[in-house]
Amino acid sequence: MNKTKKTIKGTQNIKKKKQFKISPKIWIATSAVLGLLLIGAILFDQLYKRPLITIEGEKLYLEDLTYYFYNSESTYDYMNQLFGGSYWDMTYDYSTGITVRDYAKLETINNVIYTEVLYREAVANGYTLTQEEEDTIKEDIDKFLNDSGLSEKFIERNGFTPEYLTEIFTKIKLAERYKQDVIDLLPIDEEAIKADINYDEYRQYDIEYLFISTKKTNEENSSTEPMSEDEKKAAYDKIADMREKALNTEDWSTLVPVEENELRYLKTNFLAKDTFFTDEFKESVMALENGEISEILETEDGYYVVRMINNNSSEAYNNAVEQAIKDKEEEAFSKQYTENILPKYDYKLHERAIRNLRMGRITMVD
Repeated sequence: MNKTKKTIKGTQNIKKKKQFKISPKIWIATSAVLGLLLIGAILFDQLYKRPLITIEGEKLYLEDLTYYFYNSESTYDYMNQLFGGSYWDMTYDYSTGITVRDYAKLETINNVIYTEVLYREAVANGYTLTQEEEDTIKEDIDKFLNDSGLSEKFIERNGFTPEYLTEIFTKIKLAERYKQDVIDLLPIDEEAIKADINYDEYRQYDIEYLFISTKKTNEENSSTEPMSEDEKKAAYDKIADMREKALNTEDWSTLVPVEENELRYLKTNFLAKDTFFTDEFKESVMALENGEISEILETEDGYYVVRMINNNSSEAYNNAVEQAIKDKEEEAFSKQYTENILPKYDYKLHERAIRNLRMGRITMVD
């Protein structure tokens, strides 16, 4: 029998390739080198501190700025809790798409630069702490460490030592005093600001009053609904009896017994432009002389008996003037800071290090 050898076309010229075997020793050595490189990279990343900001050649690291970040994070985190944990990632500015988280970081960095620059200006102008300021700083540090509800673990992790806090609070205190001294020298016409605010618009009426509601709660759906006529009459009679007592009582806060659940005593103030009370109610009350007690006034919500304490209080007007002056001062100082103070200082933001920071997870992590 003839045996024929089968060949596959195109395979005749293929030569066997020589296979190289890698020695286990080489694999071990290579793995060891790669492992060392990986460990080295991790250690380098952990041990090499990247500065966040450099001002006049001085590098400021995260550990130098934890107090600023804590202040910002604690403020925004409060809002985050009110919004059920979604506030951090809400859009802050729709024109740029920046989130609350990123805006808070930008705000904190700007606050650091602002404080550092003003502190340096203060020192350059010979500012030092007064004894009163030193005492205040010690008190503030004691309150921060012992009365703020911060755990020892939290304080230690963020480096909030008395020495660190003294340094930060000193910078803030001198920066604030320097700023105020600059403001005091700015040409701000307080009388002109005051003249621009209409007193009548801010005339305040201080009152105290007794109130009983003519609404009741529907227990089935927790909605409010009007009382029946009989229930309204009972409410009216109750406040009428209390009004008789009020006519001969100097201190109205003692009128309503602790166990009383329907009648209430309240003290408040309002302006003519306020909308909490109805226009009809305000007109009746604003007509009262100081010390005068109203008849029983009825609104949709219930019955009132009002005593006028002061029908011409300047409190709201003074507050409005004070705020307007403060706003003008801030505007003028901001211009001074931007045009004449900040340009004197060389500073750099280290974008990569700043970008890696995630607000809400810098100091607030448990």
